[in-house]
Amino acid sequence: MSDSIYAPPQADVSVSDDAQPRYYVVAPYKFVLLSVLTFTLYFVYWFYRNWRQIKLEDNDDLWAPARGLFYIFFTHSLFTDVQENLKNQDRSYEWQPGLLAGLFVIATLVVNLFDRIVSFEAYPVVSVMAPFVATALTTLLLFPAQKAINYACNDVGGSGNAKLTVINWAWIVLGGLFWLLVVIGTVAILSES
Repeated sequence: MSDSIYAPPQADVSVSDDAQPRYYVVAPYKFVLLSVLTFTLYFVYWFYRNWRQIKLEDNDDLWAPARGLFYIFFTHSLFTDVQENLKNQDRSYEWQPGLLAGLFVIATLVVNLFDRIVSFEAYPVVSVMAPFVATALTTLLLFPAQKAINYACNDVGGSGNAKLTVINWAWIVLGGLFWLLVVIGTVAILSES
């Protein structure tokens, strides 16, 4: 700062390093690990965090918790926002957002309907295997969106959110125990068939 009263005012116009990215960056391995071990319950949090980041950047009045909880209704708009953001950056990323959003929503609906329609007594093997297939399928369909989000935030490897936190470990342990129970139950059911 100058002592001269005639000097123009000086302001710090540098961008702070703690500026939040527009979307929720997650390392690919962490995304898959948390999605699979929580039987995709992680999706609720993932969508919530993405919408919260958008709300903060746009200074919008959208309600991120509802968009996280009812994510199938907001999947297309999130993927469209990511694609538009990439276009605004004059960057391209090959990921078919409309198709992926549609397939993800359809898969999520089919999984939820399947659980209510298919009788365990009539199809025990199919009923037992369905959660495994559903978790893998929906995680695979959402994974390209996470990669596109990381790319849009200039963090392709997700290094900004690659470390597993205490809360992540708690979910991993709980999910791992639940998976263990499911596998034990599956083996028991399949051995009886």
